[in-house]
Amino acid sequence: MMKKLFLLSVFLLFLTACGQPPEIKKRYSYVEVVDQQEDASLSEIEDIDLILRNGEVIVGLDEANEKYSRYNFEQTPAYAIFEYTGYLTDDMIMFTYDKEEAVALLEELIQEEKEKGE
Repeated sequence: MMKKLFLLSVFLLFLTACGQPPEIKKRYSYVEVVDQQEDASLSEIEDIDLILRNGEVIVGLDEANEKYSRYNFEQTPAYAIFEYTGYLTDDMIMFTYDKEEAVALLEELIQEEKEKGE
């Protein structure tokens, strides 16, 4: 009887703790498709760690389209940027072949994060 009460208490405590959704910090991921590993550059953006959930560099169109066929990469370089929106979900917020456009978006997101922290 004591054991059942204890287990019930632990279970209820667990439910209570899990019932409050944690505040999800805005986090972003990217897929960068390049011809050669040396061409990858998004990871070198200053303070990228402030917003980065993960980044992936894929060398070659064939490998990129094999791994992410739904995006149909047509040329390199290519950039897909995602916002982490919750448990196991990411929404694409940009798909571009323009490196400057991808860098500008990431730098803007970094700046927003810095301003929040002030």
